[in-house]
Amino acid sequence: MKKIIALLLVSNITWGQTALMDTNSILIGEQINFSISNPISETEVWPTYDEFLAEGIEIIKQGKLDTNENLISQNFIITVWDSGSYYIPPISFSATSKTQGLLLNVQTIILEEGAELKDIKQPMEAPIGWSDIWPWLLGIVLLILIAYILKKYVFTKKEALKIEKPKVIIPADITALQQLTKLDEAQLWQAGNVKKYHSEISEIIRRYTENRFNFIALELATEEIISELKSKVNNEQLASITILLQRADLAKFAKSKPEETENKESMQLAKHFVAQTKQKQINNG
Repeated sequence: MKKIIALLLVSNITWGQTALMDTNSILIGEQINFSISNPISETEVWPTYDEFLAEGIEIIKQGKLDTNENLISQNFIITVWDSGSYYIPPISFSATSKTQGLLLNVQTIILEEGAELKDIKQPMEAPIGWSDIWPWLLGIVLLILIAYILKKYVFTKKEALKIEKPKVIIPADITALQQLTKLDEAQLWQAGNVKKYHSEISEIIRRYTENRFNFIALELATEEIISELKSKVNNEQLASITILLQRADLAKFAKSKPEETENKESMQLAKHFVAQTKQKQINNG
């Protein structure tokens, strides 16, 4: 008989104290009912499960105390997770009232005679369905959308910013004439700033000469500039630039103070030199 009711009574059966199990033999992890009861008149203290359950026995569910006119009882559902024999000692309710001990045998899984041990089967893989695919498709669509937005509104904009407008090169003669006109309108020498006036004329002509004839005129002395220009301009042009540069040197080092006519002449010589030596423009068509 698979299930045996284990009923243990003390020697005086009229007392009624009991400790019951559905069976005294179970498999690992199998759950069984375990109950205890005792007459109310013979109960001085009600035991707690940790006082009577052997180590290794686990309580799955603990019922409430049930009291009627004569008896007090409590039910438990228990199990064990390791094979072996587990002894439940006598449960005491008073000095004269206690149950006898119980023995619970726990066995491992019983194999049929002649049965072969088999490998553990691998978990079966569920077939791939739409619920598995759509998150990936959504992720791909989002990545494509993000890439499109970045390309259109971020990288394209940066590339547009990198495209520099072609630099407009203003001919050296136009720049020089604009600077000379601005200097003339400033009326420096009329205000007594004769030295600064001639110094700026000299610098404008030196920069023009440097850009027009491709040598470092700003770093050279007047004599060196004249020497460099001998092979590049005619005698009249050479004489004009010589006069205005030397006059500027004398004014700069306070060796002389040019007169009004000389101030006007230097401006005229500078503009004339630029106009006569400017690079000829080639018209296409």
